[in-house]
Amino acid sequence: MILFLISSVVYVLGLLLIKPNPNSLKAVPLTYAQNFKLIRASLCSGLFLLFIFLIISNYDFLIADDRIYYLLALNNNIEMIMLWPFQLITHLIIHVDFWHLIINVSGIGIASVYERRVGAKRFLSVLAVGSVASIPSIFFYSETIAISGISGGVVGLFAAYFTDRDELTTKEWCAAIFYFTIIMLLFSVDGYSVSSLQEYQTDYIGHIFGVLGVIIYCRFKPLQILHK
Repeated sequence: MILFLISSVVYVLGLLLIKPNPNSLKAVPLTYAQNFKLIRASLCSGLFLLFIFLIISNYDFLIADDRIYYLLALNNNIEMIMLWPFQLITHLIIHVDFWHLIINVSGIGIASVYERRVGAKRFLSVLAVGSVASIPSIFFYSETIAISGISGGVVGLFAAYFTDRDELTTKEWCAAIFYFTIIMLLFSVDGYSVSSLQEYQTDYIGHIFGVLGVIIYCRFKPLQILHK
């Protein structure tokens, strides 16, 4: 519980206290209330994931309970097919251990710079698209596995930060797909196989799918900017 409180306080203070400087010396700095409105989706998303992990870890906030984890994580075991519709949603909000959680929550916090530019609705839409797009990766594993986490959506947010812009040409979109795919493949070299809750493999295939899903989404459903 203490680790949960420390993590939550650090996350909230980090996002609220680190405010962007005004573009001009004459401009009025953002108040904390104004700053919160610009990052409310990333702030609340991170806190929600921290709270969910507190519950599934039986309040020790270190590692998920085995029984709860395998009930909520998405698996490719045909014997549990009745749980798949339920797990399609639940596996996105749970994490295997403290470090798995912190990496994803930190990524959401860093991606708050994207939310500042596009708003909470677009931020959450991209996070959802990347998360959903990463799900088919489970069909690429021959061994019985269970996957969890929202990292497909998190890497999708980073891809959107660079590609969610009207001015990009088709050539630049293709280049973005190529470079992000190469980066994900390079990271995948360090993966290792699943053997327990404490030893898990990073789902780089899911990351690639998350990135591609978001880039395609941003291409065919561009951000609507209201002109005054």
